[in-house]
Amino acid sequence: MKFEPTKTLLIGLFVLASQPVSAINIQFDYSFDSNGFFDTQAKKDVLSTAGSFFSNLIVDDLTAITSGGANHFNAVFSNPGNGSLQTVNDFSVAAGTLIVYAGGRALGGNTLGVGGPGGFSVSGAGSFVDNAVSRGEGGDTQGSSATDFAPWGGSISFNTASSWYFDPDVSTAGDVVDNDFYSVALHEIGHLLGFGTSDSWNNLVFGSNFTGAAANSVFGGDVSLNGDLSHRATGTMSLVDGTSQEAAMDASILTGTRKVFTDLDVAALLDIGWEVTTVPVPAAVWLFGSGLIGLIAVARKRT
Repeated sequence: MKFEPTKTLLIGLFVLASQPVSAINIQFDYSFDSNGFFDTQAKKDVLSTAGSFFSNLIVDDLTAITSGGANHFNAVFSNPGNGSLQTVNDFSVAAGTLIVYAGGRALGGNTLGVGGPGGFSVSGAGSFVDNAVSRGEGGDTQGSSATDFAPWGGSISFNTASSWYFDPDVSTAGDVVDNDFYSVALHEIGHLLGFGTSDSWNNLVFGSNFTGAAANSVFGGDVSLNGDLSHRATGTMSLVDGTSQEAAMDASILTGTRKVFTDLDVAALLDIGWEVTTVPVPAAVWLFGSGLIGLIAVARKRT
């Protein structure tokens, strides 16, 4: 079997514990899709499906940010259509909602997508400012003491020069050809949710390893990172419903394949500060079985 060259997934250069109540709502906004990447409903539907994965997984109770009067919240993000710094003044976002500006542009080279959380400027009453920073989360969300993350949203962009496969049914993966859009969308939304981009992530990086307790438990030790310290090291393996798969949040994907979030990827969301509906099983429970799966995979690859 011939393996196609890998295509690299890079995050964008622009980056800036409460009781579970309800799922978050990821709302996609195409108003800055100036190149018309999402020119069909079918493409938007696949992105919506990727967003629904996280909406069904994450149950943080994010408070609303409502600009008005003397209270001003200005959202700052990478324009998905041209990569420039974009500001939306007097921005508001509903409770339990993340707003994601989506689009496409020529990214160059083998880069398939870029994404990350938005920044902001805020002024007004102290309670308004505090809420805008924390969105009701219990832990610190910024700086060297951050253990939580509470963005208003952010932006993601996809390479208009790449050959994409928009799967109308992501429950099956045997028909994937070209670059699987669903896989890349999951990856970039992961960065927007703080994977490799949040202070709560950075505070758990020591040397070239990620040391989050949940990830450590699932993996059986500290997890090696790629050189940019924002991705898992290439080839890092974990489980999806008991089946071995390369982590969704490493830096590359083989053309014609699909990668979904593994137990290790979900564990990192816990470490960043998100609350999730399904807690991954620690490594000790499945370590022996995953080793057998790895041996079988190697044997098949050699035939």
